[in-house]
Amino acid sequence: MPSSTRRRRVDDSEEEQDVAPPSQRRTQASTSASASAGPSRSQRNAPTSSITNGIDLTAELRPQPLGKEHISNINGLMVDLKAQDSSIAKCIELLSETAEQAAEAFRHQDECPELEQADADLRELIDAQAEKAIRKSVLMEIVQDLQAGVVIACITYGDPAKRYKDEVQKKLDAYNKQTSRKKYAKNTDYHNFKNVVWVAREEGAMPPVRDLIPAEEGDDQGSDDDLEIGGVSQNFRCPLTTNLLEDPLTNTNCTHSYSRSAIMEYVAAGNNRCPASSCTATVTQRTLKQDPALSRKVAAFKRREEERIIARRQISTVLY
Repeated sequence: MPSSTRRRRVDDSEEEQDVAPPSQRRTQASTSASASAGPSRSQRNAPTSSITNGIDLTAELRPQPLGKEHISNINGLMVDLKAQDSSIAKCIELLSETAEQAAEAFRHQDECPELEQADADLRELIDAQAEKAIRKSVLMEIVQDLQAGVVIACITYGDPAKRYKDEVQKKLDAYNKQTSRKKYAKNTDYHNFKNVVWVAREEGAMPPVRDLIPAEEGDDQGSDDDLEIGGVSQNFRCPLTTNLLEDPLTNTNCTHSYSRSAIMEYVAAGNNRCPASSCTATVTQRTLKQDPALSRKVAAFKRREEERIIARRQISTVLY
């Protein structure tokens, strides 16, 4: 656009403002100032209505009482919590396998940061399991109250959700106040973890898990509640062949293990009693399952036996 045309348009606009009546010019100026200044104080201080499209949001969002009709909803929450069990169990399984491999790889080192980290990770997973169990127990208590006809009203609890949160927190606080021995010493997953590490690194029977956890303030050395059965040496020999297990199968009825070929031949011959000494459990093809973890332990045991044989030969060579 030519500059002369732009100048004419600007001039025309200024002329229009000049010829406008004084009252109109004041109105225009006031409107412009108001727009730039934002909403007035009265507009800012005006109460916000809770009515939207004819719906009273304050009333609708107010905590509602719980009755029998809500039991199915609470059961759904417990199902959601249970669905997480398999994920945590899988994490624990993988963690134990990793720890076993690390223990085998670094068995000649006194300290192993990888194992210490795995131990800490397992404790966190056990804590997560404990929290889930607490939440499920509180939900179950609420369901039992509702089934008994109790209406969990807002007048009594202020907010039904507050009862759930408060009771969960109360039980979590009690759990977290426990010492490490009380939280983990009798946990099956923690025992299995310690056992696979012990078998890979140490000789002889593993002591009670409680003795492998440093004592803390609050641990009672003489408490009957803390008594544990001592460690047991694991037998890696087949009760049928008396040789080291080969491709082991474990009997789900008694947890005894056998070499695959030997036990399959034993069962095929019509025998249905566990061949282990003093065991009366039945054994069939259906009760036998593969045991990969035991296979790894047997392999590690064989490697250690070979190392000991080599070490004895070296000592004999030096002495003689």
